[in-house]
Amino acid sequence: MKTVSPVREQLLEHTLVLLGTRGYNGFSYRDLAELVGVKTSSIHYYFPTKEDLALAAVQAYAANIGEIMRDMDINGPLKEQIEKYLALWRKNLGTGRVCLCGMLAAEATSLPENVLAALQTFYCMHEAWITRRLERVVAEKGAQLPAPPAAYAMTILGALQSGLVSARLFGKPDRLDAASAMLRSAIGADSSKQAAPVAAVAWSD
Repeated sequence: MKTVSPVREQLLEHTLVLLGTRGYNGFSYRDLAELVGVKTSSIHYYFPTKEDLALAAVQAYAANIGEIMRDMDINGPLKEQIEKYLALWRKNLGTGRVCLCGMLAAEATSLPENVLAALQTFYCMHEAWITRRLERVVAEKGAQLPAPPAAYAMTILGALQSGLVSARLFGKPDRLDAASAMLRSAIGADSSKQAAPVAAVAWSD
């Protein structure tokens, strides 16, 4: 079994935070070296280029979230699935971080092609997950959506990404709650239902 270096793990962990708060162009290997307590040459040993580092971070981030999403049985209770899914978005509230892939998507024109492709895969994963739930609602309940399931899934995902960014900007979780209500309403859940209060969270970067 291949052993993963603790240094490599630490580099990735700190990179996830840096990318989620500053974006791709907002930090250097020197910043990362200071956080981990290593020389920049050590970073280059594991990740020869920043492109390699960013790609590994995006892939790790997507794999972690993808595993959670795949564990939600499409045939299980829809309301329960939606709340678990929305909890993935709420976990960054008050941390100064947004969705790592949403942050990087804003820098699309300056990203390496392989990192851009990984981001597109991440977005498509979410859109497909939401689409399947919307299709189920249409098939089982004859729900009338504002747009076809696949198109509406893109709208909902965009609202969630924007909602998380706006929540950080204004320091108010209701910015994300408004986007969450779109998805709850689409599957027939109570759109007024909210997750646990986050008022006690310190809103800062």
